[in-house]
Amino acid sequence: MLRGIGLLLVSWNALAQNSTPSAEQLFERLSPSIWMVKTFDEAGRHIGTGSAVVIQAGTLITNCHVLVKARKVAVTRENVSYGATLEHADPARDLCQLKVANFYAPPVAIAAETPKVGARVYAIGNPRGWELTISDGLLSGIRRTDNGELVALQITVPISPGSSGGGLFDAQGRLIGITTLTRLDAQNLNFAVPAAWIADVPARAAAALAARSERNKPAAATQAGNAQVFEYRLRDRTTGLTQNIKYRLDRMDGNQLVFNQGGRVERAGGEVVTLVSAIAGEYELAMPPGGWITKTPERGQTWRLRYETRMQNQQIGMDITARATDESTMRIGDREFVIMRVEFTGFTTRGISIRTNAAYTANAWYAPELGRVVRFDAKTRGSAGTTFFLVDEALELFDIRKE
Repeated sequence: MLRGIGLLLVSWNALAQNSTPSAEQLFERLSPSIWMVKTFDEAGRHIGTGSAVVIQAGTLITNCHVLVKARKVAVTRENVSYGATLEHADPARDLCQLKVANFYAPPVAIAAETPKVGARVYAIGNPRGWELTISDGLLSGIRRTDNGELVALQITVPISPGSSGGGLFDAQGRLIGITTLTRLDAQNLNFAVPAAWIADVPARAAAALAARSERNKPAAATQAGNAQVFEYRLRDRTTGLTQNIKYRLDRMDGNQLVFNQGGRVERAGGEVVTLVSAIAGEYELAMPPGGWITKTPERGQTWRLRYETRMQNQQIGMDITARATDESTMRIGDREFVIMRVEFTGFTTRGISIRTNAAYTANAWYAPELGRVVRFDAKTRGSAGTTFFLVDEALELFDIRKE
């Protein structure tokens, strides 16, 4: 009798093991639903690579930051490529939904609930452009705000640039998250946004568009001569000298906001399209292409910026890492705004014939309701040959009014 029970237990254990697919089986089943995202600029030049997951026929989900600055998007796999269009965007949660015509790749199943911490999980994506890569690890934490709201899934699964927008799956092959970022200043700290958020994307995207339209109503009045002015104060902290900087919103051309008779042109959210001259010191002289911040980042999100810019006969190279740190409030006039701080640390290269690296630190505070940076400070010092440079500046928005 005991022997029979032992055989029964062996058979049951074997059945349980067989019910959990192997990594090989998961990859074979899920990989047809994972595609590479390629983004292109207006001239058709390739500017970025990420990943996307098929969630229903003709529909994929990816991270919004994968699509930054893109004017054209394609989803590819091996030698097959499809043009894609942005259908819904939820930048606050970094989830964007893509639509692809005549696209019949199989959708994944989305898990009804998140596994417990310690569960084995698998990521499939395109790290560094290496197509269809699977890696495994543990769900190492479930991060929440102080009021218990789910923020991110922390994982030990290795991910790299290009993994953004890829799928995170449980041991049964159900989608539990979209891999989104890794901490560059720590070892094996990687994160995914919860797959449960995917269902909310269309509604949240519609709400964001409605809110943006409402915010733009005062700007539309500028065409009738009621111009909106954003006035900043620029202070050199070395000399104590200050000057006021005005950005006068003259008109709107489609989705573009034209300031100071075309001297600065932005899109809603703060992306800088045109900058003729730098009137706000370091804030504009060393500004990354498109601006310091053009959408609300998630707390803890990090990204790297490497670029060169030339403005007013100054050639500046930047190699900095940005990290969204904390949220606070700021009073401007008689109103209070929620602001998110992003810190920038790294190095700057300045000079023309003789160039040198210098340490660089800056902070930018972004107000989502205004869609713009409302405070900025920066510090660096060094020399380029016989030329010494010193930057210690602070810029702050102190007034919003109509003229």
